[in-house]
Amino acid sequence: MTNGIVRAIKRNLISQLFIASTILTSGAIINVIQVLLHILVKPVNKRLFHRLMYYVSWTWLAQCVFIADFWSNTELIIYCKKEVFDVLGKEHHFTLMNHCYEIDWLIGWLVLEKFGCLGNARGFIKNVIKYIPICGWFFGFAEHIFLQRSFEKDKAVIEERLDDILQYPDNSWTVVTAEGTRFTKEKHEASQKFASERNMVPLKHHLIPRGKGFITCVPILKKYKNLSVLNLQLAFDKSAKVEPTLVNLLRGEKVVAHVYIERISIDNVEPTQDYLNKMYQEKDEIQDSFLKFGNFFEGLKQKPIDGIRMKPRLCVAVNTLLWFALNLSFMLYYATKMILAGRFVFLLSISGGVIALFYIMMQNIIRHSKVNKGSQYGKK
Repeated sequence: MTNGIVRAIKRNLISQLFIASTILTSGAIINVIQVLLHILVKPVNKRLFHRLMYYVSWTWLAQCVFIADFWSNTELIIYCKKEVFDVLGKEHHFTLMNHCYEIDWLIGWLVLEKFGCLGNARGFIKNVIKYIPICGWFFGFAEHIFLQRSFEKDKAVIEERLDDILQYPDNSWTVVTAEGTRFTKEKHEASQKFASERNMVPLKHHLIPRGKGFITCVPILKKYKNLSVLNLQLAFDKSAKVEPTLVNLLRGEKVVAHVYIERISIDNVEPTQDYLNKMYQEKDEIQDSFLKFGNFFEGLKQKPIDGIRMKPRLCVAVNTLLWFALNLSFMLYYATKMILAGRFVFLLSISGGVIALFYIMMQNIIRHSKVNKGSQYGKK
């Protein structure tokens, strides 16, 4: 009975809109705080600016993590050697992650949160995103690396921003999708044709990686000793009843994310296209093993590693519930104020408009997260 009520609440559109409205309204508040940090703190004390931006970033991204961790009870299982697990989050990480699922970005944040690096997570993002209100502004003020996808323009940006990130007082976790765009059937066919024409090894589950950005990054990474490159591979069971989509998570549907992590010493990383191609050939074999056998090791004839089930952190729930309480208090205060003033029609009009606005914004986020709505980049 209780489970049925909880399930009904999670599937209710009003509940989903309340979560979306809290994330968006808190995002607007956080945008203001970010601007103030840039104006008042960064010119005076850059180290303090980075430390404060860590907590500001965490409190917003943790609300998204809440959707996976607590709302949908998503399971995160990490597969890596013990010596790798013990250093995750304790050094700067430069991570190459596959990009083929609708919620791979959210699972990435889930991994980062578990190892205390969510507030210092940075990524390579297409430049147009930073102009999107709230979400795009957040990433812009948090100083993610925005690229115009013109190497002549982006090279200097990569060199300056990556060097700055690696000087953060706390360990950072920079995530890169070297394929340049999300995997789709159409882009995969173009990628295989590209590989065939150039006598390259075609990939089954990835696009041919684009190496100019990676080659630019490696010499900068090699300047720092407390740093490693991570090969992070995300997979979902293809026979699972629940598809890994944002809609399903908002409906409270549980998914199980399997994440393979390999640590590579920066001393062993080469700034070449051939090295990157070989790394993606390895990622392809890892993914192929999981899709065929349900694990990352059997297809590679490697000794299996037991998965580590990562537990949700209570601080994520507390943070989100506080934002929920603030949002609900704000709504109740103004609703009560208008009711006491006898402005019922005005209240209904405003409420309808606000609900419609948040619904449109929520649907827009869902639409842009879908695989078939990926960037056109890489199709040619």
